[in-house]
Amino acid sequence: MNKAEFQKRYGNSIGKPKLSLLLGEAKTPFEAAKLAVGWRFLTRKNVGQGQTVLLLPGFGANSSSMTFIKRYLDSLGYKAVHWSAGFNHGEVGKLLPQVIADIKEHADKAQAPIKLLGWSLGGYLAREAAREVQQNVSRIVTIGSPVIGGPKYTAVKTFYDMRGLDVESIENSTLKRFEHPIVCPIVALYCKKDSIVSWQACIDRFSPNVEHIEIDTPHLAMGVSKEVMNLLPYSLGTPLK
Repeated sequence: MNKAEFQKRYGNSIGKPKLSLLLGEAKTPFEAAKLAVGWRFLTRKNVGQGQTVLLLPGFGANSSSMTFIKRYLDSLGYKAVHWSAGFNHGEVGKLLPQVIADIKEHADKAQAPIKLLGWSLGGYLAREAAREVQQNVSRIVTIGSPVIGGPKYTAVKTFYDMRGLDVESIENSTLKRFEHPIVCPIVALYCKKDSIVSWQACIDRFSPNVEHIEIDTPHLAMGVSKEVMNLLPYSLGTPLK
């Protein structure tokens, strides 16, 4: 996808999230408390049937940020596994080969394509890795992920600028990769009050098989949100019945 096509599909309205939205992140402890209170009431049925789900954390986070998501998926019968990269330092060029290797390894162990679930930049990495090994991926779920632009339309753009990383180059590279569309089903959860990732950047207007679901959970609470937990089985293609 070239710049002209990008403008046609997305216009000029995408930018970094407004600073005023940061106030919404104050809800994070409240969301965590709601999950703690409602944890034992979450529905648990063996819908996962041993399917492997690779979990990818967001920028500046490690696998522990996905702990509650993993616990819930395990209780539903999935085999949720953390990526091998540990801390997400944000250097896409270094992380992408590791994610691709993880996908191949777990697909080989499962003797079947696996599912990917990424939060924020983790979702971006999941998508871009999946383009390289589409035969090994059956489904992708992104949560508050900048599927276009990479860090350009996020609150951490300044951090990338300070490190001398060219966000324009990252965006152009991502647009180029859209020439090889992701064919497996994708579900993208996004929040219009997201203070970290511009919600417009979470919308995929190019992939052939994508569903967008708007949520009300602020970005930093997405890993401890009862709302997100309730959506995970459906998003992974095995809804609770």
